[in-house]
Amino acid sequence: MAAFERADAWRPTHALQRCLVAVLTIAPVALVFRRPDLLVLVSPLALVLAWSLATRPQERPDHRFGLSHAQVREGDQALAVADLEPVEGAEVLSAALTPAPFVTAVLRERMRQARDSDDLLVQRTCTVADADGPEPQVQGYRRLLVGVRVTRWGVRRIGPLQVAAASAWGSYRWGPLSMDAQALRVLPQPAAFDTSAPAPHPRGLVGMHRSSRPGEGSEFATIRPFQVGDRLRRIHWPRSSRTGELHVTSSYADQDTHVAVLVDAHYDLGRSGGLDGDVSSLDRSVRAAAAIAEHFLHQGDRVSLRVLSARTPLVVPTGTGRRHGVRILDTLSGVQASVDEQTDPRRVHLGIGSGTLVVMISSLVSPDALTQAATLAARGTSVVVVDALGEAVARVAPSGERDALARTAWRIRMLERDREIRAIRAQGVAVVPWLGPGSLDVVLLELARRRRRVGA
Repeated sequence: MAAFERADAWRPTHALQRCLVAVLTIAPVALVFRRPDLLVLVSPLALVLAWSLATRPQERPDHRFGLSHAQVREGDQALAVADLEPVEGAEVLSAALTPAPFVTAVLRERMRQARDSDDLLVQRTCTVADADGPEPQVQGYRRLLVGVRVTRWGVRRIGPLQVAAASAWGSYRWGPLSMDAQALRVLPQPAAFDTSAPAPHPRGLVGMHRSSRPGEGSEFATIRPFQVGDRLRRIHWPRSSRTGELHVTSSYADQDTHVAVLVDAHYDLGRSGGLDGDVSSLDRSVRAAAAIAEHFLHQGDRVSLRVLSARTPLVVPTGTGRRHGVRILDTLSGVQASVDEQTDPRRVHLGIGSGTLVVMISSLVSPDALTQAATLAARGTSVVVVDALGEAVARVAPSGERDALARTAWRIRMLERDREIRAIRAQGVAVVPWLGPGSLDVVLLELARRRRRVGA
């Protein structure tokens, strides 16, 4: 508590102490030895000393800390906002942000970047402003802006923020005081993804794609004989007049498919370097899930999300629209990897009905994901498994890279993984690597053809 009180009070700096020592030492010597030249040399120091003592600040600046955004996307910029009260006698106000993982500095006007003394890869961002300068004021407070850029999804801690102030000539210093870190929710940046293939199980009446079943819609299907219940406005008079029987036009129902996205978050393999660095398996899974969900939501389809993890078993029910997409991204930002070894995947009820397109995104290191995919496929559900491990991660053991035994064990596990993938493909479950745009085209087209053959 005493240390906090000392930091929260105006204290003389080393510059003022050196000035005081110089004046008290040189002035008596000049008077005793009758050296006017020494008095001339020390007179500016004496003037600065007198000025500093006369303008010493007495009040303690009030301060507060906040963030410009509560939620951003990967790669976006945010501002750490420090509001300081410019008390009388304070000439310089400053704020510095403590480095944090995946939080990098942003160069802005009146901001400067300094390397951390311990780690040259970590950058510290600070801002310095005059207490009476042209910077923005909010209700009598001087606002200091510290720019940051967050490069990985999740809940990131911004701070702690250090604030300080200095008087004229840097004679007295207030702070630095540490203010608690603020939580910033970072949404995953969806990977580049697009598909021209239709979903295999259209069921409703909204969306962009043509359905495989007839119904009320705007796209022409065929001309057929009139049936009880057909609308009179659909009568095709040219065909009816030629044949002597009433014929009507039929249309395809617009597509409204339920796409269930399953994210296997049991493991996070590889090293994550943020948006611009290396990609771990969980990074690839989360960004792929965000891209797939965003794509089908833009098509007008219904999308649900389920995260398979012992630590964060998250669920987003079926929905559609832009707000539902933001909800899915917000849920994905809270994913944390954890292994669930006590639950039998064959007995887990995922609440997925028939006619649903299931897209499971997994690193396929644990056999549980493949077991759940095989169980869903056995129930007649269309399942697509997206391999999110990546070639770079598969080639390097996630732990003990310098240990020959660990590397051998990892190679054996990769061979077993290849065998498990071949076995589940033999059961009719499609397994495709995540390659961005077009990753699911071939699989969705094949599922649609298979659906039409079964229906025929």
